[in-house]
Amino acid sequence: MATAVIVVILAVCAFIGVNARRRAVKGDLASWSIGGRSFGVLLFWVLAAGEIYSTATFLGASGGVYSLGDIALWTTGYGTVAFALAYLYLPPLWRYAKDHGLVTQADYFTHRFGSRWIGAAFGVVGVVFMVPYIEVQLLGFGQIVSVTSGGALPANASMLVAFAVVAVFVYLAGIHSTARISVVKDALMIIAIVVVGVWIPLHYFGSYATVVDQVIDRYPGLLALNGSSPRATPLWMMTTLVGSGLAFFMFPHSTAAIFSAKSEETVRRNTIYLPFYNILLFLPVLVGLTALLVIPGVTGSDTNGVLLALTVKTLPAWLVGVVGAAGALAAIVPVSLLVLQSATQLSKNVYKDAMKPDATQAQVLTVSRVMVIVVMAVSLLVALLAPAILVNLLQVGQTGVSQFVPAIVLGLFWKRLDTASMIAGAAVGLAIVTWSVLTESLVLLGCNVGLVALVVNLAIAVGGSLIHPARRSPSRGIDAFTAA
Repeated sequence: MATAVIVVILAVCAFIGVNARRRAVKGDLASWSIGGRSFGVLLFWVLAAGEIYSTATFLGASGGVYSLGDIALWTTGYGTVAFALAYLYLPPLWRYAKDHGLVTQADYFTHRFGSRWIGAAFGVVGVVFMVPYIEVQLLGFGQIVSVTSGGALPANASMLVAFAVVAVFVYLAGIHSTARISVVKDALMIIAIVVVGVWIPLHYFGSYATVVDQVIDRYPGLLALNGSSPRATPLWMMTTLVGSGLAFFMFPHSTAAIFSAKSEETVRRNTIYLPFYNILLFLPVLVGLTALLVIPGVTGSDTNGVLLALTVKTLPAWLVGVVGAAGALAAIVPVSLLVLQSATQLSKNVYKDAMKPDATQAQVLTVSRVMVIVVMAVSLLVALLAPAILVNLLQVGQTGVSQFVPAIVLGLFWKRLDTASMIAGAAVGLAIVTWSVLTESLVLLGCNVGLVALVVNLAIAVGGSLIHPARRSPSRGIDAFTAA
């Protein structure tokens, strides 16, 4: 029964995705990749909120608290930090993009700093840090479908299905397919989280307080920032919340979602409403705590599936199917947007801007569609060969893209930002992040390594710009946002 429900819901969504191709203007890259800046409050809301209800939180929050304890609680708070900050800079960023016809995040770097090579370089870096995020979603999809189908659909085979589904409807309809499936995904995900998060803890223990009390009794120190590990400290938690909040809209696909809004007011209103989405995020954490008591002993990357294991153990088959389908869509929607924007940046900012400036729009769109297949294939290969704990993969991507903050936010409001200083700061910040990835260290000086790298990055960018004001960047088009 569960398998049938999953297959039917995914088939319906695949039809919706493919059918959305009629809304895309033929041969128009802006229509294919950002919807021609036509999305109103609802479609923009579900696209912008796709980060919240993805497998990274659906599975990662529960699996993270199961394996890491209080360290994983950052997943419930960084979104609110992100939305509060976004109220200040996302509306002006949308206006800048609209005024200058920007389609990708890399377009911003190209236009703001007056060099297509800078845009191409940052475009490639952005794609590199989106690959771990795509891996998060593919691994989550495979695990969700495999567990909720009772093994009828194996994890690796399920990831191949995700590859095919996403590749087809993104190839044909671009962001139009993603936006329309997002509406279905969010509705099902809210139902699934409420059912699982509310019912399962009460079913086993009668109250949420009992769950927490028993976890504290059986796992002393698990829910305390007591310094038992480098990340189990208030300082690491606070710097992670701030760093992850700053990184939230720095992913290229998140920036593209902003560009898809039909007006500056749409963006501003949604930054006000989006924090409401965070209210339900503590429910997967409660399920993770419940799993510690009901199914102890799960280790490694298998902890990603504790929510699913408890769901299968507790709920009727048809409801397990609904939860499985909701979780699968929570992977498909972010993957489609991630792959779409990776492909668009590689085709527009690398292929056209850096390699073949005379390429026509139709040629760029064709290359974009080919890149959809390439990016999906690379990400699938990484997911199959190097699976990891989801919350750690998410942090790898976030620490990387957080280094874009000075160029995007500071560059938007401060026209004295010097191009050379910005590049030097970003290079040092990315070097620190690369070191952290290679050494598998997410802590530096007791803080989140991404925020430490960002502070160094910012100091170099600002210091260099103040010391060498004569070398300032062209500051193209930002006079509307800032005084001299």
